[in-house]
Amino acid sequence: MEHHVDHSNKRHHLLERIATVLLALATVATAWCAYQSTVWSSVQEYQLHDADTVYLEVQALRTLSMQKTTIDVLAFINYLNAVAKDEDSLASFYQKRFPVRMLPAFNAWVALKPGTNPSAPLTPFLMKEYRVPETLRADSLQSEYKGMFKTASESNAHSEHYVLLTVIFASVMFFGGITSNIGSLSTKTSIVIGSTILLLSAVAWMLTFPTVVR
Repeated sequence: MEHHVDHSNKRHHLLERIATVLLALATVATAWCAYQSTVWSSVQEYQLHDADTVYLEVQALRTLSMQKTTIDVLAFINYLNAVAKDEDSLASFYQKRFPVRMLPAFNAWVALKPGTNPSAPLTPFLMKEYRVPETLRADSLQSEYKGMFKTASESNAHSEHYVLLTVIFASVMFFGGITSNIGSLSTKTSIVIGSTILLLSAVAWMLTFPTVVR
């Protein structure tokens, strides 16, 4: 009987020592995850700031592009009105003052003989040759902005994952802390085994996440 009690006490002590180790490991892991969550949150803020800067530039470029396109359209309308009135000198006057960016599309459109060719686009602005540099630059920056925003979203996801891991490790700490107060050997054994599995699983998952050290 006495041998059985000693054996039971040894198992209790062994489980409590294991629980202490689990508690220590979970404490360190919790601190690391809290640190990583904070750092990734800071990284996301910088990334969003950079993305917002690019977005504002995109909007400015699109506004400028719209303004230039409006100027081109008005110049073309004046040209068409002069042509319709058979005012060749006035039409030539407007044509010579077309913006340079408009000439490739206009020349390609005229070459299609739009007056007699029903398949020709209605205006040179529908030609692939019509390009406003600000529009091209805005489209390029728009793609860059999407990539930057996606990266910021991924950083936010990393931060949230580390927060979740913090909760998991805190649970291990909780169970490790109450182990010594549990009298039932079977219950204590179950808690220690469960906490060990939970800790190892969380650590394995944590190792799949990127880290930032500052």
